[in-house]
Amino acid sequence: MTTMDGVRSEQLATAHPWLGELALRLLGAALQILATLALVRVLSPEDAGIYFRGFVIALGLSALVRGKYEIYMAQQILGQRSAESSVSNGVLLMQVARRMLVRSGLLCAVLLVLTADLDIQAPQLQAVLQTYLPFVLALPCVSLSSLIGEVLRAANRTVGIVVSTYAVNVSILLTAWLAPPDAPLQLYSWAFLLGSMIAAAAATGLARYAFPVRRSEASLPISADVLNAVDARESIGLARGAQLWGPLCILAVMATPLEMAAYAVAARTAQIVDYFLPSLNLTGGRETLLAASSFETLESLPTARLVTAVLYSCALVAPLILLAPVTLAIYGGPYSSQTVVYIVLLGVQWANGVGRPAVRHAVAHWDLQRIGMTVGTGALAAILVCALGIARFGALAAAAGSLVGAAIITGRAILITGRGHDTANRAAA
Repeated sequence: MTTMDGVRSEQLATAHPWLGELALRLLGAALQILATLALVRVLSPEDAGIYFRGFVIALGLSALVRGKYEIYMAQQILGQRSAESSVSNGVLLMQVARRMLVRSGLLCAVLLVLTADLDIQAPQLQAVLQTYLPFVLALPCVSLSSLIGEVLRAANRTVGIVVSTYAVNVSILLTAWLAPPDAPLQLYSWAFLLGSMIAAAAATGLARYAFPVRRSEASLPISADVLNAVDARESIGLARGAQLWGPLCILAVMATPLEMAAYAVAARTAQIVDYFLPSLNLTGGRETLLAASSFETLESLPTARLVTAVLYSCALVAPLILLAPVTLAIYGGPYSSQTVVYIVLLGVQWANGVGRPAVRHAVAHWDLQRIGMTVGTGALAAILVCALGIARFGALAAAAGSLVGAAIITGRAILITGRGHDTANRAAA
C-alpha cells in the first residue's frame, strides 16, 4: 500500500507541471475569446472595424520590422548558425532587440509625423487618427513582445508566448468592464497601448529567465558579422511579414469597417488554436510528441513524427470546425454569418500545426536561398489570391489567401524534409 501510494504521488508530481501548463493555455484561450466578445458588445460593428484596423497597423508593421531578426535568432537557437557568432543566445537576443527597437522607433516617428500632417490637412480624419495614434505608439512594444515570443517558441518555451498575451486581453476586458456605456472608441485604443506595454515588459522578463545574461555582457555591442548575417535575411523577413499580413492589409484598405470587424472576430477566435499547437507534449506519448516539435537533426525526422503532428492538429481543429456555427453565435449580430471564413482560418491554423516539425527543420537546415524562395512563393500566392478575389468575395478572399500561403510553405517544408530523410536513409543503407 505504501509503495503504491509512493508511485501514485510520484506520478502526480510528474504530471503537475503539464497540468499547470495546460491550465495556462486554457486561460489564454479563454481571455482571447472574452476580450473579443467584450469588444463586439461595447462597440458597434462599424467602430469595431475601425478598431481592428488598428490591430493591422500595429501587428502587421511589427511583422515587417522584426522579420529578419526573428529568422536570425531562430536559426541561431536551433543550432545551425552558431558559427556566425561566439556570444550566447541571451546576449544576441539583447543586441538584436536593441537594433529592432531602434528600427521600429524610427518607423513610429515617421508615422507620427505623417499623421500629424494629415491631422492638419484633413480635419475630417481627426477622429480616425486619434483612434490609430495609440496603435502607432504601440509599434515598438508589439515588435519587442512578438520578437521575444518567437524566440521563445524556437527554444520550446512556448508557455511564455501564451502568458505574454494575457496583458492586452486583460486590458481590453477591464476597459470594457469599467468604462461607461458611452465611452469613446479612443479609450479602447489606449487600452491596447497599455496592454502592449505590459506585454513587452512581461516578455522581457521571460526572456531574461530563459536566456540568462551576465551583467558584464549586457552592454556588449553587436558585431559587424552579426549585423551582416541579420541583414542577409531582410528579404526573407519582409516576405514572411507579407505572407502573414498581406491579405489582411488588403482587406483593411479595401473592405468596409463591417467586413473588417467580421473578419477580425473570426480570426481572433481561430487564433485560440495557436495556444495549443506548440503543446504537442500535452497529449499522448510525451516523448514522441515532444520530439515531433523539437528535433534537431535530419536523421531524427521519422515519418512517425510528422504523422503525430497531423493527428494532433486534426484532433485539435476538427471539433472546432464542427462547433463553428455555435462558436460564432456567441458574438451575435453580423459576426455569426462568418462561418465559412472562420472554417478557412481554422484551416490556416491546421496547416501551421501539421507542418510545425518540418518548418522547424527547414529553419535549422535549409540555406537562405531555399528559405527565401519558399517564403517568397507563399507570400506572392497569398497576396495574389486575396487581391484577385477581394472585390467579389471580401473577407473570404483574405482568409483563402492566408490558407494558400500557409499551405505552400508547409507543403514544401514537409516535401523537401521528407525527401531529405529518405535520401539519408538510403545513404545509410
